[in-house]
This record gives sequence, C-alpha cells and structure tokens, in this order.
Amino acid sequence: MNFESLLECQERGAKARILGSPITENPYDCPAGRGLDEDTRAQLQDAWTYGWTIEDAMRQNDTGIYAFLRAETALAAGNNTHS
Repeated sequence: MNFESLLECQERGAKARILGSPITENPYDCPAGRGLDEDTRAQLQDAWTYGWTIEDAMRQNDTGIYAFLRAETALAAGNNTHS
C-alpha cells in the first residue's frame, strides 16, 4: 500500500460525504473488501473513514471553512448597512 493510494481513498471518503453518503457506506467495510488482503483492506477502510470524517467535521456549523465563510458574510453585510 503506497501513500498515494491512501490519499486517493481519503479523497473518495470526503467526496462521499459531500454527496451525502452516510459513513456506513464505506466500500471497504465488507469482509471481502474487493478481493484485497486483510491489512490492505483495513488501511483503505480507515483512510476512507478518515476522509469522510474530516469532511463531516468541516461541515459542522461552528468549525471549518464554512464557519469562516459565514463570519465573512456577516461582516460584509454589517459593513454594507453602515455605508
């Protein structure tokens, strides 16, 4: 298992979260794991879950880029009312 493969798997997990898939839809959760050996499947399972979890955390109301964008929007709206 190389580093690039793990990063790609994390990205797939994040994209799944963006598209609204629940964390339970991890494609590496199944025992067969697409015919992978157990160690590789477990690494990919963890990478996908990590990507999904990070994207989910970024989407929480008080964290991540979304909170920053909301604050910037509020500040911009406040500045427009005082002009």
